[in-house]
Amino acid sequence: MSSLLDEMGGHQFVHRTVCEFYQAIGKHLAPSDSSDHAKQNSRQVQFLSHALSAQPEPVYSSRASFLAQGLNPALFEALLEYLQARLEELEMSPDLSDKLVRTVGELYENCDEPLSMAS
Repeated sequence: MSSLLDEMGGHQFVHRTVCEFYQAIGKHLAPSDSSDHAKQNSRQVQFLSHALSAQPEPVYSSRASFLAQGLNPALFEALLEYLQARLEELEMSPDLSDKLVRTVGELYENCDEPLSMAS
């Protein structure tokens, strides 16, 4: 049985898509807003890969909570919108695209730790 991560192209696809997202929005942000892009980029890749993997951990694992602590909520929401549009552009089935975004979004919303901007 393959994971959602495998179905969408694996860790490399996630990494490439998050990098594309930051390249697309980078020109629209003030220098102070973009100062932590490398950290946000890394955390988002890790969180997405974790959320979509077939790991035998509980859904709301401590790893997910740890990774979510460093995510900027507005950037994460924008990334999910970008990801869904990118999957549609690659002609991935709408059901799979919706499931993927819903899975990641639900995990993010249900992490125990309060979310904050990475510093």
